[in-house]
Amino acid sequence: MPVFIESAKILIVFSTISKSHVMPLEVVAKLLAERNHEVTFFTPFPSGKAIKNLREVQIPFDEKDKEFLNQIAKNPEDSSMFTMMKEMPKLITKTGNTTLQLPEMRRIMKEEKFDLLINGYFMTEFILGLGDHFKVPTIVFSPAGALGNIHRMLGNPLSPSGAPHVLAQSVEFNFVGRIKNFFMNIIDVLVMRQIANYIGKEVYNYNFPPDQYRSYEESLRNVSLVLLNTHFSSARPRPYLPNMIEVGGLQVKPNPSPLPNDLKTFLDEAEDGAILFSLGSNAKSTFLPENTIKTLLKAFSQIKQRVVMKWESDTLKGKPENVFISKWLPQDDVLAHKNIKLFISHCGFGGLIEAKYHGVPILGIPLFADQPANADMIEKEGWGKQISINTITADELRDTINEMITNPKYANVVKQLSLLAKDRPMNAQETAIYWIEYVIRHHGAPHLHYPSADLNFFQDNSLDVIAFLVFTVYVIFKILAFICKKIFCGTFCYLYIIPGEIGKSKDHPGHCYSREHSVLLKVGETTHTNQCEEISCYDDYSMRIAGCGTFSIQDPKCKKFIRDLSKPYPTCCTSFICVEPVDVFETSNHLDQVDRNSLE
Repeated sequence: MPVFIESAKILIVFSTISKSHVMPLEVVAKLLAERNHEVTFFTPFPSGKAIKNLREVQIPFDEKDKEFLNQIAKNPEDSSMFTMMKEMPKLITKTGNTTLQLPEMRRIMKEEKFDLLINGYFMTEFILGLGDHFKVPTIVFSPAGALGNIHRMLGNPLSPSGAPHVLAQSVEFNFVGRIKNFFMNIIDVLVMRQIANYIGKEVYNYNFPPDQYRSYEESLRNVSLVLLNTHFSSARPRPYLPNMIEVGGLQVKPNPSPLPNDLKTFLDEAEDGAILFSLGSNAKSTFLPENTIKTLLKAFSQIKQRVVMKWESDTLKGKPENVFISKWLPQDDVLAHKNIKLFISHCGFGGLIEAKYHGVPILGIPLFADQPANADMIEKEGWGKQISINTITADELRDTINEMITNPKYANVVKQLSLLAKDRPMNAQETAIYWIEYVIRHHGAPHLHYPSADLNFFQDNSLDVIAFLVFTVYVIFKILAFICKKIFCGTFCYLYIIPGEIGKSKDHPGHCYSREHSVLLKVGETTHTNQCEEISCYDDYSMRIAGCGTFSIQDPKCKKFIRDLSKPYPTCCTSFICVEPVDVFETSNHLDQVDRNSLE
């Protein structure tokens, strides 16, 4: 990695209440500080440690704001997505305004200058206004892949027929699978993106008045680079622009940190191996229904492995001897321990990356958001299974745990996937730092800007071009048809008899009658229709129809042809005739449909 000697002033802001989302960006902030950059980090979860070159500013939030996530943990099957869509916008709006109105934020906006803005993204488009305020390049970090406006910011194509949506990683790309993936993209564009824009515009316009700053839409188009907390070894491959960089695994340490002594001793002495149980940083295990907790503990008491359990309380009633509880666990470091045999997880993407990196199978208990899709992918790849935590019995859970630990197929598959996750030219941390400094070195890297980012939906999908081409072809066709009618109509034509349609009139001797055109003509008479067709009546009661179009007769009653009528001919370019004894029509019942002047 090239040496970057200059010290840059970098502002990092992550307006969220999810600790797992912040952790990768916390790693980035510390690494940048170690490389002599001056870093200001607005975060809800400051480390509390004094680190050279790193200034942390806490974003306050109320733990009660996360209550709805715990309610979902109690009933994950009960409209969790609807609850998320209802509650999340309120929370993001509240946290966003709190962040941008912090006294320290207002102070630095007045008094300080920066060289780069890094925006931690989860529907936090409003933070992009700081890039315009400080007139600096902006990098976006997404902890959950390319959701919401991420693709739109840089103009990256969605490719719904071949690129899996981040919430549909396990879909098969047969016809049915492509339908599912297509609708996931439609939901993302028409629902998730609109929710993000609704939140973003409201908070953005309040804190960055349109008369003083670039518009909300312009701010989306002025993102220099996106760092994605994904990697093709942990997700399905898809196309990305050069300024979309996968750095999945930022929180994974190349060298694990030492565990707390009590936890280290507990794991070191696990002769039959150990299991890690965690529902992540958002949902609390303590909010699980009482019956579910009893089921878990009963199953844990019936296995010989030790269990490390994330439990947000100092006590756990009925805790078996083989269970270790802690309010917070260094998850990556625990998974790196040699005795960990299984990870019982909610299937958050961060935990998925860590488990795959360390080669630990997963027993999934997905709750909401991308977790069900992640669990499906794990199961499909063959290194995990999933259960419904609120319906499984203790015996079923025990048997599932024993099967996954004793059956080597799960461990063998994940060990191969671990090799893929580790086989990179630079690890995730080095990759992130390289590209951050790349943007600084090249003053925003405008050469990476993709023109599609400046186009709206209709332009980006060439709908305006298609409409123009269709209109042009239509106009050309109409012009040619007009020329054909004006110049060639009646000059080149076809002559035909259609049996049953054209013949002589029985009750009007000396007349031809065309049922097709409702026209009665004297022999030798000619008339014109509204379609620029010229109709003439001949001595043999055949009728000459002159017009522009394409015509073909294939009728066994036609005996004699001037042209081969088995092939169609443009009527303005050729002529043919079929001569056959004509039919005789009673026309007295049709006089209300014919030109009476022709009878005079």
